[in-house]
Amino acid sequence: MRDAPGAAALWRPSAVALWSLVFTPVFGSWLLMRNWQALGQPHAAAAARRWLHASLGMLALELLAGAINRRLNGGPHLVQWLALAWLGLWLLAAALPQWQLVRRRFGHAYARHEWNGALATAVAFGAASWSAGALLTWLLLAFT
Repeated sequence: MRDAPGAAALWRPSAVALWSLVFTPVFGSWLLMRNWQALGQPHAAAAARRWLHASLGMLALELLAGAINRRLNGGPHLVQWLALAWLGLWLLAAALPQWQLVRRRFGHAYARHEWNGALATAVAFGAASWSAGALLTWLLLAFT
């Protein structure tokens, strides 16, 4: 972690974007929201919170569509492509502006958060969402 005098610790925005490829924009939106709060940008934090809620909706849609698709023995579904498009939109509209601001304002000299807690939370959330999807699929297969 690098310290900049008087600066709040941030998660590195480029790393947030990369980890969101694995852990979805839900994870990235949460970290971007926390970064905006630390940067004293309440309007940007509120926008990141909206991205978080919308990303949770997209994840729920993916889980539901996956369960329905499994129940109907279908092939690849449109929601997977929508989720990929959502990720691209999120990267450009939510992650990139913060990365640019932090780079302009601080360069590489700013205090950084440790990743252990955030990544552990992401793994736990990922396991919970996978379990929810598996349970939903099982319920659809068992009761329809």
